[in-house]
Amino acid sequence: MSAGILSQISFKKETEWGTAVVPDKSVAVRPTGGLTAKENIQQIQAIKGQLQKNYDAIKGKVAYEGSFTMDSFADYIGYFLLSALGTDTPNLHSSETIVYDHVFTETVPKPSLTIEQAQGESVYRYAGCIASGFKIIGKAGEMLEFQTDLQAKGLATATAISPAFTTVPAFNHAQLVVKIGGVPLVEVENFEINYKNGLEMVHAVGSVDPVYNSIKGGSEVSGKIEMYLDTTTLNRLVAYLAKTNESIELIATGTDVLGVGAHYALDILIPKSVYTTADTKITDDHNLLGIEFAGIYDTSTSKLLGVTLTNLLATFV
Repeated sequence: MSAGILSQISFKKETEWGTAVVPDKSVAVRPTGGLTAKENIQQIQAIKGQLQKNYDAIKGKVAYEGSFTMDSFADYIGYFLLSALGTDTPNLHSSETIVYDHVFTETVPKPSLTIEQAQGESVYRYAGCIASGFKIIGKAGEMLEFQTDLQAKGLATATAISPAFTTVPAFNHAQLVVKIGGVPLVEVENFEINYKNGLEMVHAVGSVDPVYNSIKGGSEVSGKIEMYLDTTTLNRLVAYLAKTNESIELIATGTDVLGVGAHYALDILIPKSVYTTADTKITDDHNLLGIEFAGIYDTSTSKLLGVTLTNLLATFV
């Protein structure tokens, strides 16, 4: 019997979708989720002079999918952001020579990863892993949480690598700023930002595994924010009732000094959003205003959302 605490998740960016490579980076994950194979077993049935209905079984369209939840490390989450969004344009941070701003934009195709999931005696490498989306969750008093959903092309057994975990710190609640309409709100108690790119694995005859990956239905971003009710946050309820579009932005800034005077940072900007719900529940505790929102494509910036990650990596390889 093996101990789950000793499990490890490692990965490496592929040069071609589905062509497995040997992972060389490891990421610390929380004890939930994971990748799995769904065989979609089809039971073969027929009337053939017997009481028993099922006389055989075959594999159907096999799906390799799952998710990982982790703290928002300022370096390695970039690989999953890149896979979900499509393109990274790295630029030197202003007045710096070793600090880079990675500007992620939505494009197709999506870069893929080989992910090794080592759990004691069970070690599998999932090739052609692409992030179908991500979720960012922030709560007062907690680490900034990053979740990524993944779909893969196939899997094979492997020998676990020696793990190579990052030493870069993750963002926490004290390092977060939430802006609405460009104005910081100090009343936010918790929030979520959820992005989905519409990824779908496509099957064809001749193989039980996916043979293509494609985008179906387009991308979308949504989320929710709970904030303490006061005269400032009441404006969000007014905006909901008036169907006023507003920008929503999350900024996380680390405390470590990089280069001359930069810091690890994550900036997610939804330039245009609409509130889909707003409520103030009756309570004997502090009054909270809860809003849910959906991003709208912004023609002035040609974006649904903008994501920038600042760290010491020159590129994601």
